[in-house]
Amino acid sequence: MRDDSAGPEQTDGKMTGIVLGERQIKMLRVAVIAMGVILVLGFITVIARIVYLVNRSSDTGTATTVSQPIRDTARLALPPGASVRHISLAGQRLAVHYESPGGSGIVVLDLQTGKPVSRIEIVPETPR
Repeated sequence: MRDDSAGPEQTDGKMTGIVLGERQIKMLRVAVIAMGVILVLGFITVIARIVYLVNRSSDTGTATTVSQPIRDTARLALPPGASVRHISLAGQRLAVHYESPGGSGIVVLDLQTGKPVSRIEIVPETPR
């Protein structure tokens, strides 16, 4: 007995296989075209999103306006042996993160007055 579901067979040097009807070929053609359209729309969506994000990121870098002039010089006293690790500017405040042999901390400096607004000492958490 012969099993035709095993796939194409070779008889007399010719390959035989599954024969599709005209209706099945039309359905297959529609499916392939639909998948191609979905791929093209997906690529267009990805490219449009990239363009949008690139154009939007350039708008976020606007400068803040200062109503009063910022001091030309300001002195900040840090502990002996301290080194500045990070500086962050937000509006008219400058946060300076430093590390010293005695520990690390953060000083927030007001740029209009040139004086420290607050000092934060960073200490390790004590075990409970």
